[in-house]
Amino acid sequence: MSVAPTDVITGILSRLPVKNLVRFKCVSKPWSSLIDGSYLSNLQLRRSFTSNANIKLLLDSYAEDDEYKAYSVDFDSLDNLEELPRPLSTTSFGVSSRIFSSCNGLLAISHDEAGIALWSPSTKECHYPPKLTIGDMYDVIILGFGYDVINNDYKVVRMLSSGKLVMIYSLKAKSWKRIKDCPYEITFHVSQDGAYANGSVHWVGVENDKDDDARVIFGLDIGIEEFHQLPGPESDISYKNFGYRSVGILGGSLCVFRDIYHQDNIVLWVMKEYGVRESWTEDFYVSRDECWQWCMYYTRAISYSRRGDRVLLDDGGRPRQPAWFNLDKRTREVVDIPGAPKHFNAIIFVESLASVLPGNH
Repeated sequence: MSVAPTDVITGILSRLPVKNLVRFKCVSKPWSSLIDGSYLSNLQLRRSFTSNANIKLLLDSYAEDDEYKAYSVDFDSLDNLEELPRPLSTTSFGVSSRIFSSCNGLLAISHDEAGIALWSPSTKECHYPPKLTIGDMYDVIILGFGYDVINNDYKVVRMLSSGKLVMIYSLKAKSWKRIKDCPYEITFHVSQDGAYANGSVHWVGVENDKDDDARVIFGLDIGIEEFHQLPGPESDISYKNFGYRSVGILGGSLCVFRDIYHQDNIVLWVMKEYGVRESWTEDFYVSRDECWQWCMYYTRAISYSRRGDRVLLDDGGRPRQPAWFNLDKRTREVVDIPGAPKHFNAIIFVESLASVLPGNH
């Protein structure tokens, strides 16, 4: 009996759901090695991003019994609800835990007391970096997570809102190290979790010793571990009449919300080009009358719909039900997921074979 060439087998496997691939590891040692290897993992991930397949919406929910739970649903249909074994789930009263970032199918979770966990919902793997004790209970901790393309490594960024004590955890090295302080401060007026795009984690902040109104978009290149400022969107709105509120990822691109002072609305800009010459496009604006949130200035953009005519929005860390905003009709529709908790934060992730185990990098 003839045996299919390895490249043919690899191509077929890369098109299968991750759950099936995990089960297929028991077929044989060669298959196990192939599925655990980086080549198939990267191929499967590229196919998912190209075809927009294997995309899940993760629901991070806080229950009345002081337990944090996570669920996933198919993003296109918003059905097939599945509860996931969320790490750092049980807590005590007044101690919080949240999923603060997603990258290549891996999720980063923060817990006030236990520290940080890196988790793959697809493979059920979990890794716990050593807990840091830098700072005290009065410090606001700023976090970010992303993939270091240069060194084939996943990294967590942790610093104080003042820009001091910047620490980076390398999954490959299994250790934290301190880098130079950040030249920007992140104030309590803006959303504080970093957004990963193009090899950098991004935030909104102000230059040290500058007025809080003079907010900028800045990033930390996690490959060379250097901070840099990005040019902001250009428009006919004068500099003093708006302020950046939060950065995020929309359609694979960096985006930023800003509010226009005294006009009671927010505007979303999306970066269409990134590199030597950044280019921003105004995507839409939404007013308080069109918005369902009490605190619309912390709004996060989660994802475009499959057809691109709607954007899924939530309120930036205050668990409620996200809603679709129709770009043409300018209407909103609260997301209704059968069996889902009443309130939750939402985040997009792609099912993948990416590993959080340090020895696989």
